[in-house]
Amino acid sequence: MNTRTLAYALLPLLLACGDGAVGDSEDGSGAGAASGPTTGTDGSGAGSSTGTMGTTTGSSTTTSGAGGGVSLPDSVDVALENNGASGQTRVNFAVPLPPGKLSDDSLVRVTANGQELARVTRGLARYPDQSLRSVQVQVDVDPAASATLTVGFGEASPLAALELVPVASTLVSPDGESGPLVYAVLPASWLSASRVAGPLVPEADVAGTDLDAWSTHCDYDSFDTETFLAEGADTTRAVWLYDRGTALYRGYARRGTTGPLASAYRETSMFKNRITGSGTSARNGIPQGASEDPKYQYAQNLAIHYLLTGDDSFREAAEAMALGMTELWPSPEYAGGTDSWTERNAGFALLAYTWAAMVSDDVADTLWAEADAAASAYVAIQETYPVGYDDPDARCFAHHGDAHDPEEGIPYFGCSPWMSAILADGLDAYARARGGAQGDAARLALVKLGRIIARDGLDDTGNPLYWMGVGTDQALPDDYLEHVGESAYTVALAYAHDGKTDAALGAAANALVTKFRNEGTVGQLRSFNWQCRSAVMTPTFLAP
Repeated sequence: MNTRTLAYALLPLLLACGDGAVGDSEDGSGAGAASGPTTGTDGSGAGSSTGTMGTTTGSSTTTSGAGGGVSLPDSVDVALENNGASGQTRVNFAVPLPPGKLSDDSLVRVTANGQELARVTRGLARYPDQSLRSVQVQVDVDPAASATLTVGFGEASPLAALELVPVASTLVSPDGESGPLVYAVLPASWLSASRVAGPLVPEADVAGTDLDAWSTHCDYDSFDTETFLAEGADTTRAVWLYDRGTALYRGYARRGTTGPLASAYRETSMFKNRITGSGTSARNGIPQGASEDPKYQYAQNLAIHYLLTGDDSFREAAEAMALGMTELWPSPEYAGGTDSWTERNAGFALLAYTWAAMVSDDVADTLWAEADAAASAYVAIQETYPVGYDDPDARCFAHHGDAHDPEEGIPYFGCSPWMSAILADGLDAYARARGGAQGDAARLALVKLGRIIARDGLDDTGNPLYWMGVGTDQALPDDYLEHVGESAYTVALAYAHDGKTDAALGAAANALVTKFRNEGTVGQLRSFNWQCRSAVMTPTFLAP
């Protein structure tokens, strides 16, 4: 029996364990169909500007899931920042939405200085309940005369609609690498609650607490696009590691400021513009031979960019990167030997399939099938290895050290506490989007992962290990304090998905957050990329 078959065989047993995993799905139902979401099955992936598939669901919408929910009102103020516009200018942006907020993209109004503006709107992808993930908005406005737009939901505009123009015509340069002529900046409260970049809370909500640690260590101004270019974006592959676009967009969602938005916009455009090939042959264009390395193949940043701009070329690029990953990571299974397998590659593959599937207009079924196969294989690995290890409640995705990195010379089974955060990010995104039995199995896997890291993944000082042996006393310590936040994230995920009932898990997560706040270091661009990508979601799972 191969590991994929084993995963499906184990699934009923996993779901019967009564482990208290949170049963939330993105449609807000708390369950989800076993067959998964239906995003994109209408062949469009978007609503029309005149469609009438439904109406808003009320005066506010509450997002649900581990970490709590936030109610959103029926309007949002959008700040405009000039980036090269002169006079009346077509401004393009998109407003991300939580499930259930809006189903008919014609029910959107825009005002400036109290005056109604003509606008054109277009829905961008749908949740399983067929409500919109985001709505694209275009208006003609002079940013010098109108510094703020108010976008309201639930009523049709009395004015005739404008004609939608290509997003490229609203940019400083058509390649997007200098950003739009006018930045449209949404508040962190709206961005975080919409979960357009993942489950986040605004920095302001945790200010003055230990959970504010990431606002101190994630310096988006010091590690911005100018630094990225200065450190060799055109010649050095290392500065691209860990999907900078997503890290920066998460900074924007937490801060609601132009700085991280501008860097995210520019760098995600750079990433998209360098993609080569098409279909399963699509590859990233990162230098120094990175095109055949799965840890540089990202779709998540492209999907987020699409949901914040409505630029269809980014949706297509997200699909391409995910399809390309099927060749770069063709076998998510692991047979227990020294064949290459790492949490990092596994995580980026699942993230690519999941995020691209959520926004896809024509290959969603293919990508969900890949996501299902990957998630099932990872659950099977967790339940199987190392052979003889029999703790059913605390398990990581154990693989042999030589499968992880033969040059390290690690002759025993174990896992990487910090790389596990990338896979945890993928499993959490998959669980939220997929729902049903697949989502429940992924959540249970996250609970087990957090338990073993909290119990066995730290040294005597509370610093996470570089490599954690499983079924052995052997381990490799980490000589640096640059991976504390990732372990805080995985343990916090476990605590939340276990229903916040395990006091030991909560204490372990909070202790790691405190250590990260007081001792963590972000000493280089690559370090910023990994520490400010997945782990910034930690406060979502620990905040009251």
